[in-house]
Amino acid sequence: MAENREGQEKTEPATTKRLYEARMRGQVAKSLELTTAAIMLLGGLSVFILGKPLIENYTDFMKHIFHQCWSMEITFDNINHYYISLIGFLAKILIPIILAIFIISLMAEISQVGFKIANKKFTEGLNWKQVFNPFIGIRKIFFSTRSLFELSKSIAKLLVLGLIAYQVLSSYTIDTIKLIEKDVGSLAILIVQISLELIIKIGVVYLIIAFADFIYQKYKFKEDMKMTKQEVKDEYRQTEGDPKIKARIRQLMRGRIRKIMLQNVKKADVVITNPTHFAVALQYDSQIMNAPKVTAKGVDYLAQVIKEIAQENEVPIIENPPLARTLYYSVELEHEIPENLFKAVAQVLAYVYSIKERA
Repeated sequence: MAENREGQEKTEPATTKRLYEARMRGQVAKSLELTTAAIMLLGGLSVFILGKPLIENYTDFMKHIFHQCWSMEITFDNINHYYISLIGFLAKILIPIILAIFIISLMAEISQVGFKIANKKFTEGLNWKQVFNPFIGIRKIFFSTRSLFELSKSIAKLLVLGLIAYQVLSSYTIDTIKLIEKDVGSLAILIVQISLELIIKIGVVYLIIAFADFIYQKYKFKEDMKMTKQEVKDEYRQTEGDPKIKARIRQLMRGRIRKIMLQNVKKADVVITNPTHFAVALQYDSQIMNAPKVTAKGVDYLAQVIKEIAQENEVPIIENPPLARTLYYSVELEHEIPENLFKAVAQVLAYVYSIKERA
């Protein structure tokens, strides 16, 4: 089980925030072996795919050199011309191969980590102690568990690939001896055959090794990113706030809302009650409202307080248990009543207005 510097066990999976911050620092799960395998296999095959035009260019260049060498005179005046011609020839041969390998390596990297750029890698992630004290880096290279693992992996990889190369080359021993009796063209064909077989076999085996390493790197990254229970709590406090503080804020807000609500009872037109449990205050002004709205509501103790304030301010109190419960559960504070309650509330308000007229 992984532990942090304080010796606490990392048992919790990494949170989204932790993974995002790690990505911004350039910490991602990727395998360099997978990129190397893609370059070796696909890059090698691209050389053979592009080989024919490259060979034709090389042949034309060599023909031109041999045909013109007897009359070619190199001086200070024309050396720049020959130099530019040589650079152009090399560029024509090498640029397609370099470009193909660059695209292959880029796609291999993107397929593992995506397009997101790490914008904190060289700011927050740079350890200046290691920059000015090389012994820290040397100790990490030669005396760390990870370095020993990478060394063991490299030795095993070298043995496996060396064995494959030996098997391929030994299978062409007889063909190589027979080249004594053949022309130069046969030598070129044999070299192409051996090279192609080496690239395919070594590339495929290396690709298998790379996929295994990629799975391991994913697992290792997941384990390294795990958090302790305390780290999860601390991060939650940073992002969501301290639960005690949030509870206190909610308490203060409820107190403030309750105070405003009880003030609204004084301006209500009617308070509808279930005599012992529910109380809902309604207000209606036809000039500014489309329908009556709930300005205060409460249950049990708060319902009794609403009724007391209504009595002190001569607000009519009407007992209608079904309507009181429906209004309490279905209408929020400062919201107008729904259409299905129009008739019931209108009857109550009409009764209240008639009492006020008679008074």
